[in-house]
Amino acid sequence: MQPLPRPNRTVSVGHAVHNQPRAGPLMELPPSLQPFEALLPRAPGPQRVDALLDLSAQPHPRAEQVDLAEQARALASSLNDPARTARAELRLALLQEGPEALALVRAAAARFEQLGDVPQELACAAREAELLSDPLEQLVAVLRAAALAEETGQPAQEQALRTRAGLLLRGLHSPGRAHEAFTRALDLADRHDGRAQVAPALLALGELALEAGQPAAALEHLRAAGHLTHGEGSAEQARSLGGLGRAYAASGDPGRAARFLDAALTLTERLDRPDLHAALLDARAAVHDAQGDAPAAHALLRRSLPLTEDDWPDQHGETLLRLAAHAAAQGRAQEAREHLTWALRSGLDRQRPALVARAHLALADLAEAQRDPEETAAQLRAWADAAQRQQDAQARQDRLVEGALRDAQEALASRRARRDTQRLLEHAVQDATTRLAATQLLAERWRNSGMRDAESGAHSREFGLEILNLHYTRCARLKTPLSVAMVGVEVSAPPREGAADLFLNNVMSAVARVLEGQVRSMDTVARFDRFKFLVVFPDTPPQEARHPLDRLIEQIGAYDWGVAELRGAVTVAAGLVGRGFIQGPNLLVDAADAEQYRARRQGPNTLTVTL
Repeated sequence: MQPLPRPNRTVSVGHAVHNQPRAGPLMELPPSLQPFEALLPRAPGPQRVDALLDLSAQPHPRAEQVDLAEQARALASSLNDPARTARAELRLALLQEGPEALALVRAAAARFEQLGDVPQELACAAREAELLSDPLEQLVAVLRAAALAEETGQPAQEQALRTRAGLLLRGLHSPGRAHEAFTRALDLADRHDGRAQVAPALLALGELALEAGQPAAALEHLRAAGHLTHGEGSAEQARSLGGLGRAYAASGDPGRAARFLDAALTLTERLDRPDLHAALLDARAAVHDAQGDAPAAHALLRRSLPLTEDDWPDQHGETLLRLAAHAAAQGRAQEAREHLTWALRSGLDRQRPALVARAHLALADLAEAQRDPEETAAQLRAWADAAQRQQDAQARQDRLVEGALRDAQEALASRRARRDTQRLLEHAVQDATTRLAATQLLAERWRNSGMRDAESGAHSREFGLEILNLHYTRCARLKTPLSVAMVGVEVSAPPREGAADLFLNNVMSAVARVLEGQVRSMDTVARFDRFKFLVVFPDTPPQEARHPLDRLIEQIGAYDWGVAELRGAVTVAAGLVGRGFIQGPNLLVDAADAEQYRARRQGPNTLTVTL
């Protein structure tokens, strides 16, 4: 029996036969992903990475999405492709949770920063904020993301991030900072017509104003929020209606307050928000008390109390205090004391110093109403201690918040410093490249014996113009200064004996030596025509380039020509211009020449400058 022939790994396309490449180790997918192999390029290149990332973004099972993104990351890393590696890391961070995802998104952010891809940096910062659990760390990440959104000109994204920062600051008991963040979000909404997305900021500003005892200011924001959320049937609509009810109650209008609070309670009964429903029940009970309906107020407060017993200690404590105040107003001192005792115990168990202080103060008021001075004094002492602990806790919290804000600012400052350093390095590399090209040009011209002017010993005109072209292109790209000078030489007393041309050549050679002695090694002096020199000052503004020209004029005026009648007979006129807005090296030379003629008209040994 003959052995089976080996399979032929060629395919016929038209009239040509192409060998299929054998798959390398990085091209092979694990067995669980083999069905995707037909959808991918066989060559282990950038196109395969992009295809893997595209597949990982499609609605496949989460495990397969993660495996595809991991394959893309491994291949991009092997190709030394930082952009695609960062994209794969960000994709993995979006698909996963926990510390591993946090490390991936931070690595991706560092790569995108080096690449100068700010929009992707923004995506990484936003994802990092979602992955963090500590509110202070979240605040730092959100503020960084907001600054990146501002840098990239994305006001809608920045508005959402500023609102989120305000919510975090409000949760951290920093109302002043929260107010600043929400106000910034409103300003951004006005700037880019994003009022439809600004309801959370309006609600928060209204509620902050209510907490600060400013019902008139709260009404303005809450009315706008109510208009935006009208008909949604959402928690935001319930908050806006309830806030309006509380604002009207604080303004002394219980009738209107009752209508808004009843509408809000109708909404919250259909929503799974026990904390919000309890807060609205407490507010409606206060309106009943204001209207003289004590039984209805007591019934609402009793309904509110069990809603927040387990998960919302702040709201639960607030309801206990309201029940105590209601009972005390009705003359039921013992019931009021029981509610205050429960509030005190809850505050101590849940570490709520503000609740503890308020409970002690209410107990002191209750003891004073019952004419018990010893109990009143004891409760006031306990209140003072609790109030001091509350102040200390708030001071610690304020320091933590300010530290987080400072950390965000320092992170942004460090990022700017790194980017500036990276730009400086890039500019240095580009400058070194340009200088290398100039050096190569010098060597080439030296080999061709055309880089020097034979009469003066300075560089030739062609060489000077070529160097000017190189420096102009580089300085225009890097936005660095460039100055060009035209130096004209005049001889007022030609020799009486000997060849005039030889004498003039000696004068021009002497002026060239003096001029080259005043400029730097990076500057270029070239013979432009018979009586002129072109001087190129790279990376130099005219204010600095004028100093060697001033020294040239001083030395030419005192130069010893060896002939008494020639002292002071040789003068120079120099015109200096900066690159500024002059478009092109030829126009720069023309401007320097025109400036030189202006210097000649003003008199011998004169320098004129145009910035």
